Amino acid sequence: MIARLQAVDDELMDLELEKGDLPKQIDAINSEISRLETRKTELDDQLGEVEKKKRVNEGSIELHKVKLDKYQNQLYSVTTNREYDAINQEIETCRAQIESVDNAQVSLLEEEEEIQGQIEPIDVRIDALQADLAEREEELKSKHADTETEELELQHDREKLIVRIKKPVVAHYERIRASRNGTGAARMYGGACGACFAVIPPQRQAEVRKLDDIILCESCGVIVLPEEEHMPAIAPDEI
Repeated sequence: MIARLQAVDDELMDLELEKGDLPKQIDAINSEISRLETRKTELDDQLGEVEKKKRVNEGSIELHKVKLDKYQNQLYSVTTNREYDAINQEIETCRAQIESVDNAQVSLLEEEEEIQGQIEPIDVRIDALQADLAEREEELKSKHADTETEELELQHDREKLIVRIKKPVVAHYERIRASRNGTGAARMYGGACGACFAVIPPQRQAEVRKLDDIILCESCGVIVLPEEEHMPAIAPDEI
């Protein structure tokens, strides 16, 4: 059974290879889009803060202009030099405050322009990536459609095989397979392990061919299977 399970897994891996590196490309594009969208959100937040400060400054300028008009109108009704000087001082203060806020507005406009200048290329890049993503996803979908039936059949075969093999054996097979690029079991070739090519002692070779028990490669840990010519028509369930 392990031999058949490895054969099924090999076929499933072949189907994955037919898809090429499209899944990795799609993941990479999605990651880049996510990174850019996060950066754009940060810039949008900065832009929002700038807009808020601009509105506050606009309100401040209007308030100072109202005060300025009021003080300028009061000049016509003063009766002493002291009152005239005091109102003139208030007028100068208002003008200075308006100028200060106006300068702050200019700085905010420059900051706003700089942030928008950073956002625009991000938008362009996201649009390009999304178009590229859609194209690659369509290509992967097409390839998946070509192999979907075969893949489902193989997955079904795999499930049927696994329930017939002892759980500890399956667990070891899966663990080794995960660490050796899909190989959890391998046949002997010329007295050596077919996975790592380490030489197997003659006594162990004989034990492998007897099929009485699961034999592991002492070098790489894969389940060692007999050569094809030593496989009986009906082997024990685990083998």
